[in-house]
Amino acid sequence: MKNKYILILPVLLLLISVSAFFKVKSVHSLPVQTMSDSLSSSQYSYYGGLPSGNVAGNSYIKLDLSNSFPSRDANNLFIGDTVAIGVGGSQNFYIVKDIGSTAIVDLNIGVSSINTVAGSTVIATRSAIHTVTFTPTMTAAGGFWQFLIKIANSGIGESYGDGIPDQTGFDTQRIGSTAAITCPPGATASIGATATYTLGSPAVTSSYQIYQCTLGTGLTNPINVGISMVIGTGNSALINPSPSSGNTEGIASVFTYILRQGDSGGLIVDSTVGKIAVVEAVRITATVDPTLSFSIDNNGATSVGASACGLGVSLSSGAPNTTGDKVIFGSLAIGTTANKLAQRLTVTTNGVNGYVVTAYEGNPMINIGYTSSPGVAYTLPDTICDSGPCTNSGGGGTWSIGTTSGFGYSIYTVSSVGNTSFSNGDGTKFRPFGNGSGNAKNILQYSTFTNGQSAYVCYQIVANAAQPVGDYESKIVYTATTTF
Repeated sequence: MKNKYILILPVLLLLISVSAFFKVKSVHSLPVQTMSDSLSSSQYSYYGGLPSGNVAGNSYIKLDLSNSFPSRDANNLFIGDTVAIGVGGSQNFYIVKDIGSTAIVDLNIGVSSINTVAGSTVIATRSAIHTVTFTPTMTAAGGFWQFLIKIANSGIGESYGDGIPDQTGFDTQRIGSTAAITCPPGATASIGATATYTLGSPAVTSSYQIYQCTLGTGLTNPINVGISMVIGTGNSALINPSPSSGNTEGIASVFTYILRQGDSGGLIVDSTVGKIAVVEAVRITATVDPTLSFSIDNNGATSVGASACGLGVSLSSGAPNTTGDKVIFGSLAIGTTANKLAQRLTVTTNGVNGYVVTAYEGNPMINIGYTSSPGVAYTLPDTICDSGPCTNSGGGGTWSIGTTSGFGYSIYTVSSVGNTSFSNGDGTKFRPFGNGSGNAKNILQYSTFTNGQSAYVCYQIVANAAQPVGDYESKIVYTATTTF
């Protein structure tokens, strides 16, 4: 009986020891919660190349569409990207101005001859700041946190620290110091060595760069409270991989990162594995067709005495009869009195270089009832202003009403029209309309898009006492054009 109890006692001690072992192990293997790695940009870097046939001086390049380079078209390049083009140490930088097609990229300047060699690389790096957030479930006084990010494996022709995008991991060149690392409160940043990790089934061994945040002596991290490590700041950030050769566009490449917790003795007490995806950016295109609206109306020009042509200038008795397509002076005041009527012109366009409005007359004002000789009509001549000739171009001239008959116009701007072809837009300068379409002249213009600008065309007629009796008529043709 005594021997039986002696046998049971070691068994009980063994069970207690095993139980204690598993209890301690479970404490040291509690994983972090809500772990994530948020990238400021998950866009692939671009790593393409040039075939033969590119010409020095051209402001565009043809891309190699074969399998010679990881990026095989222009689909992951965008307007404004900076691209390095060249071979070896002969790269120059260019700005992408437009994407002509999947094979053609327009640049801001002509390509240098040393950057047109077949086999030259075309590289646009995309960097990402990694914000690693997690909720610790255990603590270790004076311990540390390590963020391990996948880098290019050695021996495959890629270098993880040369600033050139790799296909198999992130490039670390731009994280040159701990100033680019932000640690949780109380922790100090350091950049560790590289390490290899074997994961998966079948097992795959890969290389990782270690970034570490170490707590001060005796300090502990909070438990069940979210904290973060930030790898990168500003332009100092990890360079995203390029697509791998043979990668299908739109299918992300997935990379592993690891978060490890260690104690003050350097022992790793927990490792948690996460995944991040990198993929091409999506090109969104749309076309806004050019728009142009142009109207001629009688707004503000139908009241006798109205000042549509400027302060101190009164419209004549025919004002109530003015419409968008008729200017009816009616019976003219004879002698040294000016007959004045007006129409409003309004232009709206989305043309990036604005608009131009031109005008010309079909002919001088012709008497439709009487002729000076068979087949030759009397005319009311175009104005010569105060001293002739007063031309249909230039800045216009002063026309103080004298005894000479004439017909002309001025411009009075009312809504920030950028430029009239007159010396000013206050209605005080006059000139005749050009005769015929070949003499159409610019009367209004603006150098950018506008949501509506207006100006008054102020028509003026003087008829002296010797002007032949009768009804006179002409036509004015306005043309508005969007400028590109």
